[in-house]
Amino acid sequence: MEGETVATTNERHELVYRHNRITRITHWTNAIALMILFMSGLMIFNAHPHLYWGNISEPEKAVFSIGATNDDGDIRGYVRLYGRQIDTTGFLGVQQGALGPLPRAIPSWLTVPGYYSLAGARRWHFFFGWLFALNGLLYVIYNVAVGHMRKFFFTPGDAAKVPAMIAYYLRLRKESPQEGEYNPLQKMAYTSVFAILTPLVLLSGMAMSPQLNVAFNWLPAMFGGRQSARTIHFILTFGFLFFAFGHVFMVLTQEFFNNMRSMTTGWYKEKISRRKESEPPRPKVEPRPDIAKALMGEERLPRMKAQAPSVPKTVDDVTRPSPPALPTEAPVVAPSPTNKEKDEDVDVKS
Repeated sequence: MEGETVATTNERHELVYRHNRITRITHWTNAIALMILFMSGLMIFNAHPHLYWGNISEPEKAVFSIGATNDDGDIRGYVRLYGRQIDTTGFLGVQQGALGPLPRAIPSWLTVPGYYSLAGARRWHFFFGWLFALNGLLYVIYNVAVGHMRKFFFTPGDAAKVPAMIAYYLRLRKESPQEGEYNPLQKMAYTSVFAILTPLVLLSGMAMSPQLNVAFNWLPAMFGGRQSARTIHFILTFGFLFFAFGHVFMVLTQEFFNNMRSMTTGWYKEKISRRKESEPPRPKVEPRPDIAKALMGEERLPRMKAQAPSVPKTVDDVTRPSPPALPTEAPVVAPSPTNKEKDEDVDVKS
């Protein structure tokens, strides 16, 4: 493990191998797959820019629509949500082409392919959909096997640290409360994507397929109908988009080059606090349990017990002379009473 020391601060920087090769490859593969899936999905939406709830698809009953109106050659774009219409000319609904303004729900620079082709968009979407699913499965299996998955799963203990982490990102807090490789906001985002967003987007996409509906007729019913599944799929797509924006925002605001290096080479420069080099080393203090016991009054009782003479149980023990005392360590024992003194003591008591 390589490392470098910065003498002007009280921190030591070490290069730590954070991301393995499989993690890096699957990460960038998923990033490309998600981008193509999003853009090809918008092209598919352009073919019928209306969303419904249930099984019926009639534009008059759409809950969400993007379109354009033509009033004597004046083409205006709009977005309609539950009957309320908002003018979006210049953004959605209409696009300036070589021959003038044309009705188009999503502009061509946001779609794959850039020209209108439903068949082409479906081929792009299905190919990268399978790539995303298989690549994600490889990522999950590998990281579960090596134990890396548990590092970024959100736990109840992380919930209390979320407000402090938000304050740090908003520059309201100087020091980061992060402990470990991932902070609470990252764990919450990753857990939501892995456990909620990804399964739902895959199942809702499968529910829209007529071929799969024959074999798995419970899929459309699970979402309340094929058109409901299409609406949910559309909303979840923007859930992935918001996750990507949040992920990129965190990377940009927290050591961009360091994070990019860790995801391309695997090595991450980690800060480890240490004492300043000008400070003398502190002497090592050995633990002294005897002093602690003496202060607590616990030393006297064991020593008194060790010095107390044993009570003689037989006459031989009383008359047997005591061994000579050692010059040190041996406690002083009072002389044992003679038989005569014992008899006198008995007479007095009687």
